[in-house]
Amino acid sequence: MSMSKISRFTSKAVRLAKNAVGGRGEVAAPEGGGGFADYAVVSLHCLRVYLDKSYRDGLDLLSEMPQSRHHRRHVLRP
Repeated sequence: MSMSKISRFTSKAVRLAKNAVGGRGEVAAPEGGGGFADYAVVSLHCLRVYLDKSYRDGLDLLSEMPQSRHHRRHVLRP
């Protein structure tokens, strides 16, 4: 599966998750620790199901994406 297809899916999943659970303006994971924002957990779960991979594999894939700085900061930062 191409990275651009995964990126488009992830962006759409994040947008839908934010609409469903809120979190506009909330970072995916706060600096200094703490848990993931609700929308980040939902988005990661969607990606995991879409790819039929583990959560760790989903996070690893996001970190390898060309726009990973954007995804890690605003979407699913580990």
